[in-house]
Amino acid sequence: MKRFVEWFMQLDFRRAIWLAPLVWTIHEAEEWNINKFESQHFVDPGYFSLIDHPVLWIGLGLIASYGIIWTCLTAWPKNPKFAAFLTLPFFIFLPFGNALQHIYWAFFYFRGYTPGAATAVLLVVPVISGLTFKAIRGKLIPWWYAAIFYLLVIPGLVSTVRSGNHIPPQLQSAQKNAVHVARSMLGRHD
Repeated sequence: MKRFVEWFMQLDFRRAIWLAPLVWTIHEAEEWNINKFESQHFVDPGYFSLIDHPVLWIGLGLIASYGIIWTCLTAWPKNPKFAAFLTLPFFIFLPFGNALQHIYWAFFYFRGYTPGAATAVLLVVPVISGLTFKAIRGKLIPWWYAAIFYLLVIPGLVSTVRSGNHIPPQLQSAQKNAVHVARSMLGRHD
């Protein structure tokens, strides 16, 4: 682990930032069967019946691709400050925020494994936190800038806790959009 941390801290930030979409993609892959878990443990918000494996897998691929595309756009210019200022907010707010949801569900609500929990704990949280530390330490962003985005994650976590056995509203919105796009791509129209 010490070698990895040393390697990571010496890595150019514009290269290191690519770990974020990598772990986000691995996280989404861990959720390959999350629709089964959600339909057994959450109240149906009205679209669970529209999700089968092809719809789910396309939806998860879309979510993962957002991180890849955003990183392409923000890390492409040869300016590590630009990459840190624009790439990190996406990964703090969405993947890190989602990881906290998974941690809450796995350790406090369901008290057991939930799809996505392993990668949330072992990959997403350490990599996003590490990238943030690296950016602050390298003076690419001020600490308060990162703190703003970490603070913005709190309302989503509070919403998750308050939602109980209902999918939180912000997650419902993302899921509905992904289901609609995936079904459209498959030629399925409601």
